[in-house]
Amino acid sequence: MKRKLTAALLALVMAAGMTAGAGALSAQDFSGGALSGLAADGDALLVTDVYNKVLWRAEDGTVSRAAGAIGPTGLDGEPAGGYRDGALSAARFQEPWAVAPFLSGWAVSDASANVIRYVDKSGVRTLAGGGAAGNANGAGARVSFDRPTGLASDGSALYIADTGNGSIRKLDAKGTVTTFFSGLNEPTGLCWADGALYAAETGRSRVVRISGGRLEVLAGGGAPEDGVYPGGYADGPAAAAKLDHPQGVAVGPDGAVYIADTGNSAIRRLADGRVTTLASAAQTPQAPVQPRGLLVRDGELIAADLFAQELLTVPLAPVSYRDVPADAWCASAVRQATERGLTGGTGDGCFTPDAPVSRAAFVVMLSRLHRSTDGSAVIDGAAAFRDVPADAWYAPAARWAADRQIVLGSGGSFRPSAEITREALAALLYRYAASVGCDVSARADLSGFSDGDRVSPYARDAVRWAAAAGILNGRSDGTLAPQGTATRAQTAKMLVAYMDALGL
Repeated sequence: MKRKLTAALLALVMAAGMTAGAGALSAQDFSGGALSGLAADGDALLVTDVYNKVLWRAEDGTVSRAAGAIGPTGLDGEPAGGYRDGALSAARFQEPWAVAPFLSGWAVSDASANVIRYVDKSGVRTLAGGGAAGNANGAGARVSFDRPTGLASDGSALYIADTGNGSIRKLDAKGTVTTFFSGLNEPTGLCWADGALYAAETGRSRVVRISGGRLEVLAGGGAPEDGVYPGGYADGPAAAAKLDHPQGVAVGPDGAVYIADTGNSAIRRLADGRVTTLASAAQTPQAPVQPRGLLVRDGELIAADLFAQELLTVPLAPVSYRDVPADAWCASAVRQATERGLTGGTGDGCFTPDAPVSRAAFVVMLSRLHRSTDGSAVIDGAAAFRDVPADAWYAPAARWAADRQIVLGSGGSFRPSAEITREALAALLYRYAASVGCDVSARADLSGFSDGDRVSPYARDAVRWAAAAGILNGRSDGTLAPQGTATRAQTAKMLVAYMDALGL
């Protein structure tokens, strides 16, 4: 069974001009499978499929069946699973969840069968599981798992997410199983990196790291409600970020942690103490729908998506623009604004830092900021402007901003193409902050600016607040330039300063 692998490019086209690429391996190459786990085998990929109940191998533009037979179709149209060791082409899996290197072959967690299978050139056999009920340690064949899912290898031992038992088990080369860590709530996806085990603790909607017998919460979590951990969706500092039942985790060579935020249909990144969203169904219908397995390889993140039936690839190259030198005054703000999904490039590798920002572009940036800090937010509204076509790229953001009284308009008009001034930008940020319950009482003395008395009356409180919060700063000549047009670089800096000032 061989099918040509096609590499399609999925564009996440942002309204403010940002285009982020994501490559995809076609669903039909995997016979419409529900792709779950990933592992690298040299230049090839091994992929578990919980729909067709097989292990695929993708290499050199082809996909072939590495292990497992596709069973007869049931009444629901889904191939039936089975449990049979034997030759590669004849063996049967019930629910092959994850795959990881082990010994001289590959371990596959067969979740519904409550066993770990072993795959090598000689065929498929049961490696561990199938023992009496309980969470006992011992020889592999006598150990009982309760829905084993995620797998990870440290080069000699295999770590197993014993999901139903709330434990992570360790299988050594001699076949002995011990409990590595217990007391978890439905652990699933695992990754071993830099001497520590990273785990998606799905039941508590968080990602943890285990080292030296101690557990560290990296991101997510929160208090239970009636005994249930509901999860959420919010970017920002790791301690405040929210996840929704993540099922996959991977670690890059730079230490960045990538999270398959399954419940939020998103792929998230934890780096420098902050969680950001790389791709989500809120950005485009072609983004992840139900991501699970993750793998970092050759400067890109590969994700298996159960529902989308395809492998997605997201480039991980550092954010840079050829017209923003590394030592430019705005370089850090431009990079962070891009990483946080607030804005992006203008094409041809450029950011165009000195270009003016329109009112339309700014409300879209502001709506993204809100969406990143409140994942449940709906960016739309009922308010209508006579100069905003219903299908305009910025229309949902304009309606949202009007409903929240962030944008007041003038005579029923929004003036979307009008360039926004520095004081107007401060005014919109001020109104937005007030609308979400932030403290906007701080006021700075503007007399230190040579033109501080030129701030328009409508924006004076907002400018004083923005100056006090470090969001709006003077220029190198000592002026505030309140009526000056806000450039893309200035806007990026103000948005990032706003998020930092409020701990978002």
